[in-house]
Amino acid sequence: MAAYMTRVWRTGASTLVRKNGLTPCLLQRLASTDIPSDQSQDAADTTEPHSSQPKRRMRKMRLSSKDGSEVSQDLFISPELMPPMGRRYRLLDYMSRLDCYRRRMVVNIPEFYVGSIIAVTVSDPYAKGKTSRFVGICIKRQGYGIGASFRLRNHVNGEGVEICYMMYNPLITKIECLKLEKRPDDHLLYLRDALPEYSTIDFNMNAIKHPPGKAVPVNDIKVKMKPKPWYMKWERKELQGIDFSILPEEKLEHAKKWWKPEHTKMDILQRWELPDDYTRQIEWEVTQHEREKRRAADQGR
Repeated sequence: MAAYMTRVWRTGASTLVRKNGLTPCLLQRLASTDIPSDQSQDAADTTEPHSSQPKRRMRKMRLSSKDGSEVSQDLFISPELMPPMGRRYRLLDYMSRLDCYRRRMVVNIPEFYVGSIIAVTVSDPYAKGKTSRFVGICIKRQGYGIGASFRLRNHVNGEGVEICYMMYNPLITKIECLKLEKRPDDHLLYLRDALPEYSTIDFNMNAIKHPPGKAVPVNDIKVKMKPKPWYMKWERKELQGIDFSILPEEKLEHAKKWWKPEHTKMDILQRWELPDDYTRQIEWEVTQHEREKRRAADQGR
């Protein structure tokens, strides 16, 4: 790792100084930072996501329009831009975020959460019109930086279909958020065992515009499950979006033995957040990126 960091430092430091105006002192400060360690998140679908739903930051930022007036806009930081727990190298994280910002200059990635209805258009040389479009409900988000991904689910011709997209895949030409909402759970993988009506989305659905400045609504619907067998024993997970009325009370009480004990819920690592200086740095980067993107859009008109 040290040898790799040395190569990255020699090849990337001069580029960062030349293109972004970073001084060697700032690069040295970005090179390494210690963040409390924790168990690494398993990317498998059978495990629960470690991080909770991303928080929407309602701080205001002022952007200059083409006519010189200032427009106030909510500052939303996408969760893949926030580094996870563990020992981090700020320089590598910063270079990864730069790649994300460059990709976002080409494709607009809207704000969305687990439970939102998303439409993704990708380049497909074998499809009619050289593009294919898929609409589905977001059941999972995971990953950090340029490797972030999200999974969509829909029922097509009576069959459940899931597609996992890399968020910064260059084949993606458009991402639309047709309905912005949240769910109380970190993932919706249990929709695989739920009735099809809860994950059936019309491909011709019209976008529902979210009022600017308003909080994102939380859909607390409880889905009804199919008879067993299930993909997992969901009753052993503390999930709020499932209606377990089809299970007897004895099984529900027995399943509570696998729930997290009360003392583990008070673990400070469960409430860990980035240091304030690191958070302010990322907020400043996102603000500068939004201003640059708005300036490029005004010049293109």
